[in-house]
Amino acid sequence: MIKRMGKSIVGMGLAALLTLLPAASPAASPAEEDGTGGIAEKSKSRERPGHQEYVGAGADTAGVKRLLIGVGDSLTQGTRDATNNRVHARNAFLHMVYEALKAEGRNPKFAQPWLSVKGRRTNPRAIPTNLGVDGEDIFSVEGIEYGRRVGTPGSNLLTNELMCDPVQAALLQDMHDRVLYPINLQAGKAVSQLDALIWHLNNRAGPADVVFWVGNNDAGLASLGLGGANPEFLPIPFEQVKDKLRWDVVYLLEYGRDSGALSFAPFTGTNIRRNLTVQKDFRKQVKAVWNRVLGEADRSDARFYVLTYPWYCDVGYMFDQADLEFYLGSLGRSVGGRVSLLTFICMYALRKSGDLAPRLNAVLDKGLIMNAAEQRLVRRRINSFNNILRARFKKEAGVTIVDVGEELNGLIGEGLEIEGEGLRLTRSWGYGHSFSLDGVHVSHTVHALIANRVLAAMGVGGDPDYHYDLGEVAAGDPYVDRDGDGWVRGPTTAASGNTAILYLFKDADRDTGSSDRAKIDGLSADQVWERISDALIEEIVGIPAIRAEAERLGIVRMPVR
Repeated sequence: MIKRMGKSIVGMGLAALLTLLPAASPAASPAEEDGTGGIAEKSKSRERPGHQEYVGAGADTAGVKRLLIGVGDSLTQGTRDATNNRVHARNAFLHMVYEALKAEGRNPKFAQPWLSVKGRRTNPRAIPTNLGVDGEDIFSVEGIEYGRRVGTPGSNLLTNELMCDPVQAALLQDMHDRVLYPINLQAGKAVSQLDALIWHLNNRAGPADVVFWVGNNDAGLASLGLGGANPEFLPIPFEQVKDKLRWDVVYLLEYGRDSGALSFAPFTGTNIRRNLTVQKDFRKQVKAVWNRVLGEADRSDARFYVLTYPWYCDVGYMFDQADLEFYLGSLGRSVGGRVSLLTFICMYALRKSGDLAPRLNAVLDKGLIMNAAEQRLVRRRINSFNNILRARFKKEAGVTIVDVGEELNGLIGEGLEIEGEGLRLTRSWGYGHSFSLDGVHVSHTVHALIANRVLAAMGVGGDPDYHYDLGEVAAGDPYVDRDGDGWVRGPTTAASGNTAILYLFKDADRDTGSSDRAKIDGLSADQVWERISDALIEEIVGIPAIRAEAERLGIVRMPVR
């Protein structure tokens, strides 16, 4: 059942007036922000035997621009290192598709909602066509909170929290506001991604290509053990690290645990099942989303490219025995599955302070380990989601299934050799070259692989590897570990919170091979635990009950009211 909250357009006039204010200063160029330039411009536009015209997506010879729209989650938005900014967005697959179409002379129309390194929208007057929002699932794409994942199974809620709100959008306070603004003003109401897509299709001047990749996060929380609500899951060995953390963090973590707002045991059969979308619910919501497109949107001369999902539980964020021992040395015992990146970070810090060996057995608690049976459960559920997509769209006119899920699963299971580069992409964090520092969001090179598959589905080039040479992209990819020490150089952008912790694991020698140390190895144990404490505070004060207690004690400032 969906409970619908009424939407008010009070304040729309004020919001509309605010759009007339001068736009924010443009962001620095990618070269200025990351010191490497934008990889996304390395598209190959030369003609060669076997090259096909762009007939699959409706080539236009009269110069009419073809709108490129992205509907999706963090992969479409371009997230890396648990953060979003212009640098990451430019080197994500959807922007790469745009650059390739432009290089081919296909006259695409595309607009990004550019974010600065601090997450501020720098072009608020532009109407974005990349609508992807970090964290979106098949329900939230329509503005709906899936009740099962927040402790209210059977009761889904249409909520402003998952929309670009007409009153708050001018302030751009959350990610939906920052990405979708000012489409809400154009539509005259709060808008979800789906609403924004429908608005675009009904207000365009020419043909359109829609890249739809939503549904990864229907297995995301179950796979990562991080996030959610009532309780929120945090995969850290709290009892084994609390004597290392700052007092205020320990107090708030205990308060959250004791009040039921936090759980440190995400990987139990019960919790994994709770956090996975139920198959029948997924099927019903896919039908509901598509029925809205069929019933409300102008689909004439529009083509849809629906991407399938990889096995989320196999991303680099999940460390197996080999990964842990690569970085920590022999553990002297079996892990019995995979642990999260956050658990690994705590283990690395414990080793630095000389406490890992005596606490290892307690650290490797069953609630922090996803075992083989639980991994199979998640993979089967993701397979069922993909089967639902195929069954729904295989005979739908104007819709093409792009099976990138199967492609990425091959990379995860067997690896992928990059010809001429001596590199083999695998699922492993750091030394596998496939993921950013957060272990969830893929590297520039894997984004190029995805872009190539989307372009091939659009009928651009006869060869699925035609546009982006993965070797060329890898040569400038900051997430490729060229010296083989397990650390990557990463971007040079500023960072705070969780991203700042991830940046401690960048290569100390910037991948030159002069040492095998990460930046964290140059800090004292006390400095490391202080930074972990800062990151945990930033993470948990977003939980309302913990935020209220932190404000009551003066641990964090109360907002100005």
